[in-house]
Amino acid sequence: MRDYGVQSRPHGARVRGVRVEPIQVFSDARGSLHKLLPGPVDGEVYLVRAAPGARRGDHRHAAMGEWFTALSGAGVLRVADPESGESADYDLRGARVYVPAGLAHVVIAGPEEDFVVLAFAERLHDPDDVFPGGCP
Repeated sequence: MRDYGVQSRPHGARVRGVRVEPIQVFSDARGSLHKLLPGPVDGEVYLVRAAPGARRGDHRHAAMGEWFTALSGAGVLRVADPESGESADYDLRGARVYVPAGLAHVVIAGPEEDFVVLAFAERLHDPDDVFPGGCP
């Protein structure tokens, strides 16, 4: 994994339940189409922008999972399991990452540019299902 100026985790480290899938890209002379999520969205879709060096999120949900993919910039999605203490950084470029309910997550931008991420929630936002903290 490339160093984005954030504290790195062991290469290839994974947290239980997290899924990483490639983004399908269809290209021709006119440009490309990126299939970010191959299915219906039952919840909400968010555009998250983290300023250079900033962290956005750092919370978990008890009843909702989310998918994440990068749109532009550099950074990582850090995921942590509050029960086991495991944590890992995920490169979102060219991939979508699923974070299941119960795992903490935070978007961390690299030091030089905004990191723009698209998040797909499985459910509508419920403020009672947001528990702050959990990511180192």
